[in-house]
Amino acid sequence: MPSSSLSPRGSRRSPLRRIAVAVLAAGALLVPAVPVSASVADEPAAVAQPTPDSPISGRTVPALRGDAARAAAGAKLGEQVLERGQAFQARHDQRRADADTVTIPPWSGSLHSVWGAFPTVVSDGAQATHTINPGISIPPGNPDVVYAPTLVPSGKTCIEVTTFYWQGGNGVGAWDWCAASPGFAAVAWIDSTFLSTYTTTFQGLPAYTVLDVQTNAVTNSWTAYLYNYTTSTWDALFTSADPIKLVDPHGGWSMFEVYTEYNAATGEGYYCTETYGTQFHAANLQIKVNGTWTALTTGNSSVTPPGSVSSTDFGCYGLSFTLQTANSHWQVSH
Repeated sequence: MPSSSLSPRGSRRSPLRRIAVAVLAAGALLVPAVPVSASVADEPAAVAQPTPDSPISGRTVPALRGDAARAAAGAKLGEQVLERGQAFQARHDQRRADADTVTIPPWSGSLHSVWGAFPTVVSDGAQATHTINPGISIPPGNPDVVYAPTLVPSGKTCIEVTTFYWQGGNGVGAWDWCAASPGFAAVAWIDSTFLSTYTTTFQGLPAYTVLDVQTNAVTNSWTAYLYNYTTSTWDALFTSADPIKLVDPHGGWSMFEVYTEYNAATGEGYYCTETYGTQFHAANLQIKVNGTWTALTTGNSSVTPPGSVSSTDFGCYGLSFTLQTANSHWQVSH
């Protein structure tokens, strides 16, 4: 498999680390999170909005692939994603939503919480705009992982595309659910090259656009693409196929997800200090159903009302949850 020329922070990567998620390049640009109101336009007028019908370039996104991608993400990260995927519906149903909680009781082990939009129909693809926060720097020894946003079109998809932040760095990864042993199959570091090639400005933050779509209905082949803003075309991140998953009936997800452990020094999860002042957006969410692309709405997806979600459910004080557009644009701010 081809590998990326991007160089991750090797000192932060160890097969023994205790966390989950992916990786940031040493040369990443620092871009501060700028609070803005919902009235700010989603895209600058000069930037064309990618569509599912935008041209496909035939090129691939520079990334680590295969064994190199799995090694970059680490064993613990893989274990967490696999466990979550296997028991996702049960975990989703059991999420706490007590807005009256005012203190965070200490906990042991890893607290896992999610919030976002969940399609209730089986689709053949999804497209979304995901903001990124290159300035997040989770230090060595911090056990937490933030996957935000992370996208799965539907149960029959082969690929989950996630933005991840952890002590190994920050990256965009493709998780292969159709592999004999599911795991990260491609990892692109968020560095200066990634930012200049695959991001635009969205509400004051850098953001990439992802297209995760079924390309063959018989073999159930899926390809995840990232939009190349320098060529106005889609570059392939990863492709996988498995017809067995065609029978999977459930919808997918677009969500903010954390695995966090208790920090006795602050009384909350470790990641809270590192993500203060940031925003996470998943916007322009649309899915392909019966050959037609349509935005996520209250009719084809579900979202736990923001007012019913407590930041303490995520082991963190000061998180706020917003639906800028129901249900195609969610925002988590800290």
